[in-house]
Amino acid sequence: MRWILALPLLLAACGDPLPDLDRPLSDAARDAGYPDLVPLGPLLVQTDTLLPRDAAAEGQSLEARAADLRRRANALRRMELP
Repeated sequence: MRWILALPLLLAACGDPLPDLDRPLSDAARDAGYPDLVPLGPLLVQTDTLLPRDAAAEGQSLEARAADLRRRANALRRMELP
């Protein structure tokens, strides 16, 4: 039971030491330029997924899916139970 209480302390002791945030910046870091900016367009995922869907096409696909589910439900109803 005592080891359960000591487990969080042991896990905390295994972590990296905290960074020294009070240390001043080095001259090299201070003189370094800003990072290059890159356009976000190529980095973004397909934007088609963010656009609104076509209601007519969605309705047709939902109707087809509903018909398939009804067909499967009827097939299951016709199955004989052992």
